[in-house]
Amino acid sequence: MNTDEISLRPYPVNSPHAAARIVALALIANDRIKAVETAALDALDAPGMLGLSRPQWHDVIRDLCADLLEVTRFDDECCISADLLDRVLSEVDDAVQRRVVLRLGSAVIQADRQIDDGESFVLLAAVERWGFHPDDQALLEPVLYGSDFLVRPRGTPHEGG
Repeated sequence: MNTDEISLRPYPVNSPHAAARIVALALIANDRIKAVETAALDALDAPGMLGLSRPQWHDVIRDLCADLLEVTRFDDECCISADLLDRVLSEVDDAVQRRVVLRLGSAVIQADRQIDDGESFVLLAAVERWGFHPDDQALLEPVLYGSDFLVRPRGTPHEGG
């Protein structure tokens, strides 16, 4: 499938829907929506953090899936191109909103303690395009370095040594 054919519905820049779509991409990036991931978003009140009602949040997910399925044949996998992801990421340029998206996306990815390639593709693209605030470093370390990565302050003894 030619991913250049995928056209997602446009959202106004910095709209809650544009931000929610990026989180939704992280949610569906591993080809399924896991209960543990939705529970993590529920615990954070993702719709409220994004400025949406729960039905609006579900509409964004449904619309994203519909847009992607519209151009996917039954036997195809739907892969999002880097160009398409870049266009979606460009719809959010507000620094505060970007931090909300990164926080929620990180929560989705870490919820099952397994970082899938598709999930990291979405979040790493956001970090690369947007950069990240130093306060977000600890939040994103598992995504950047793996879920078993542990940072210890210098001079702190570690087990076994």
